[in-house]
Amino acid sequence: MNKDVSVRTLESFDIKEAENVVRECFADIGIEKLIRPKMKVLLKVCLPEAKNPNLALTTHPTIVRALINMLVELDVRVIVADSPYGKYNETNLEKVYLDTGMVEVANNTKCELNMNLATTTISNPDGVRSKSIEMLDVINKVDAIINVGKIRLDNKLGYMGVSANIFGLIPGEVKTQIIRRTDKLSDYYNYIIDILNALQDKLVLNVLDAVVAVEKNDTQRMLSCLGMSANPYALDSAFIKIIGMDYNNTIIKQASNRGLIDINNPYKMVGEKIDNFIVDDFSIPEFSEELNFRNGIRQKTYFKKNIEHITINPKQCKGCSVCSKICPANAITMRYDKNGELYAEVDYAKCIYCKKCVVACPYSVVKVKTPSGHKKIRKQINKYNNN
Repeated sequence: MNKDVSVRTLESFDIKEAENVVRECFADIGIEKLIRPKMKVLLKVCLPEAKNPNLALTTHPTIVRALINMLVELDVRVIVADSPYGKYNETNLEKVYLDTGMVEVANNTKCELNMNLATTTISNPDGVRSKSIEMLDVINKVDAIINVGKIRLDNKLGYMGVSANIFGLIPGEVKTQIIRRTDKLSDYYNYIIDILNALQDKLVLNVLDAVVAVEKNDTQRMLSCLGMSANPYALDSAFIKIIGMDYNNTIIKQASNRGLIDINNPYKMVGEKIDNFIVDDFSIPEFSEELNFRNGIRQKTYFKKNIEHITINPKQCKGCSVCSKICPANAITMRYDKNGELYAEVDYAKCIYCKKCVVACPYSVVKVKTPSGHKKIRKQINKYNNN
């Protein structure tokens, strides 16, 4: 895969300066090879929640606006989309678009804000974490996807660059279920890689807003640059180098393990020299392979009392293996009990809570367990959402 990376200096959110830098990056990577006139392109921006763009947790509207203007010059139609955490509904989506400045972007450019609330399931037979992935249906309405991420470090999820941004194409509540069932940082990264692989025919360009980055504990830090590459792993590799992180416990290590990038030579600079941007005092949290999830959301006691999950009563199970065969995450294994009878067992570290096993079970043995703690949590969330 092409590993060319363009990083250009962008010191402010002045729209003219941003447009000039986008134009330079487009020239560096050869945009005409990736985008054709008359294409319908999805700009997958980073809008995990309704936050003011000045907090640097979302893609800055000036970057989005500059990209749209340059794409329109190429005679491209643009749709802007993301799925914030929480319910994927019109109310939540409209609030996120408004608070993050995307409504203003739409009012000042020729673009469309996605309000298609439908979802679709993409087959991913070579997936490590999931053989099928539920995503926003808007991906079926476009010819190409441009992934526009934001560089920040999350205290639990690690380096959040352009690759991790693609996780936002999963509907909000489904994302939450996936994370709740993740034990290891590598499992989370492998799920992201599965998404990138499933979309490889449409994902043509990756852009990283690194004007203002977010260090440890949500502290802002000026990096004053914009990055682009057709290869998400190459782009993230360059920025991991810029902020002084080790590739271990990042998505690059997992991509290397799966043969998707050479960790010893992961990128080729075609814009400015990378040395122009390297910082030596970027504040980086201590990440480990075993996440804090087991000490919180994924702790067994907490999980059993508070998280809605799949249950299979081994005494009632008929051992037909229908659930095991249909599971897209390979989370159900057939076991033998002491009497030599087959039964199905769920691995909650792999379960993505798609409920396909519940629907498929011919004996209604596979069920959803809703603990009292979960009901209380949902009641509190609903009360908060209705205020």
